[in-house]
Amino acid sequence: MVLEQLPRPSELRDPSTYWRGATLARRMRREGYSMVGARRARALLRLATQVEREGVPGAIVDCGVWNGGSTILMSVAARSRTVWAFDSFEGMPEPGEHDSELAQGLTGEARGSEAKLREGIERFSDERRLRIARGWFEDTFPRFADEVGEVAVLHIDADWYESVKLALETFYPRLAPGGYCAVDDYNFWPGTRQAVDEFRVSQAISAPIISRHYWQKPAASPG
Repeated sequence: MVLEQLPRPSELRDPSTYWRGATLARRMRREGYSMVGARRARALLRLATQVEREGVPGAIVDCGVWNGGSTILMSVAARSRTVWAFDSFEGMPEPGEHDSELAQGLTGEARGSEAKLREGIERFSDERRLRIARGWFEDTFPRFADEVGEVAVLHIDADWYESVKLALETFYPRLAPGGYCAVDDYNFWPGTRQAVDEFRVSQAISAPIISRHYWQKPAASPG
């Protein structure tokens, strides 16, 4: 869509980041790395750029990567960071009771490629900073969470209620003050929205959700 290509007013404050994001987002979709919309893709690059500029500590964590487009974008922008990619590479898991009827029958769809992810990181970024945790979230999160440590950007593209809930419960407590949490399908899948809304209430998170998919964890108060 043409509208997706147009910059938001906030993006015009940093034209160089906008153009870099727009160029990379087009390549990610054209070359089969990403299904994320142009504005969402640019936002991910912008958030990773921001934590890099401001020195927010922590890794980049991508939960649900498909062929790696979002992982690549954030890795390009945050060149000092370890980048974690969590995915089963077996397609969508079975939806649960909190997910839409439209989700039924999608089990196994959108099956990603670890090889495609690795290829893209090698082409556009640095494979030495990439950590791939292959498997279902309930198996890989407990195994690798301590190794991940602190998180600067948490991106969740996991579609279903239980998957999104588990990602938030595991990694949001590790998100550094000033870091960002972005949930791709907050405005699309009802299970995703429910998981996010419930988590934010349970943790008394009042930071506004920007552009219907991300928020910034408040910086720690001085002293």
